[in-house]
Amino acid sequence: MALSLQKICDIYDFFDPEIDAILRDDLKSTPFGSRRAWEFAMIFRALRQKGKIRPDAHGLAMGAGTERLIYTIVPRVAKTIVTDLYLPDSGWVGVRTDNPTDLVVQKAPWPIDRTKFDAMAMDMRALEFPDDSFDFCWSTGSFEHIGTDEDFLRHFREVERVLKPGGVYAFTTAVTFGGVTEPIPHNYYFDPNHLVDLIHQSPLHAEPFFDCFMREHTFNHPHPERLQDYGLSAVTRMSKPIISFRRGVVLTANIMVLTKTPGRVKIRPHVVGLQATSERLNAKAEAFVKDLWSSFQYIETSIDKKEIKAQPQVFGDGEVVVDIILPPGSPRSLKWSVKRRAISSNYSWANEAQGKVTPDAGTFRFSARRDSVYSIKLSDWQSGDLSRIVMKAKRA
Repeated sequence: MALSLQKICDIYDFFDPEIDAILRDDLKSTPFGSRRAWEFAMIFRALRQKGKIRPDAHGLAMGAGTERLIYTIVPRVAKTIVTDLYLPDSGWVGVRTDNPTDLVVQKAPWPIDRTKFDAMAMDMRALEFPDDSFDFCWSTGSFEHIGTDEDFLRHFREVERVLKPGGVYAFTTAVTFGGVTEPIPHNYYFDPNHLVDLIHQSPLHAEPFFDCFMREHTFNHPHPERLQDYGLSAVTRMSKPIISFRRGVVLTANIMVLTKTPGRVKIRPHVVGLQATSERLNAKAEAFVKDLWSSFQYIETSIDKKEIKAQPQVFGDGEVVVDIILPPGSPRSLKWSVKRRAISSNYSWANEAQGKVTPDAGTFRFSARRDSVYSIKLSDWQSGDLSRIVMKAKRA
């Protein structure tokens, strides 16, 4: 069965011969398991199927940095303009530069013809090009970072303005399965219906269906994005999960394919398969949380001056037992504190519990809720090697 042009990421997509060939031959990458590689392949596939990857076409990349897709598309079209927040003091470390073109050339995984592209600093919400300039546009995992609903709509209006009639915009972003959009500052996770509503308000036209059905597979279960948070540092070089369980939110990547077709009647795309997928993924997430904290689990900590912090965790409903192992020569007591915030909607932290631990009494407890994320901190450390402190936790 042919893949939909608009869909969520699914491990089975990597088994599709067309995606496999794009990954191997066009992107020159390993065809397995990387959600970002999936995004590149799906954008390339959509643009090619829409007839935009051709020698006379002009393209615009937005928020592209030095991503691999640039080097795949540039040789295949007449001209590509690559944009991002390229600045010497950019908030995005990977695009800090005063010479965007040199940066793109320096990061090339294979030689690239400098005459075939230009790179420049630009905001996705204010595209500094004349109307009807491009045959196609793309962005990979950048859309969710540009602001709030009005910023997203402003971006769509700008893209529609600079596209030629019949032009195509293929972009990927992040969708969640909890029934609500997570408006995390500078990093939205969209409820699929909210994303479709935004597109429907824009002057661009989406494909008729947005396929949110995900087939059953172990790799289609929610997994933590950072297994190193649990002491598994070796996995930093492994593939990222297809479905992420990130601070209580279940999410994955998706692709949307929009067209500039003036005069065409707007039709809201049908979101299909979302309920079944959400039910399955949320059940798997519940099972993961329960299993993870059923026995003591090591928690990776970071050191900031004289404080020790653990990555925020979701523990589920019930009492949490935290065991702090202090090395010999530790101070007589050490303050601990727990802060809580809701998984959804409210991203401000509130004090939940606090106390002291000693080398002889290094265990404390607090009550947790499934709808919340918890941050644990140790402070008032006077001397010694902080890296030798061990933190473990489990549900009582």
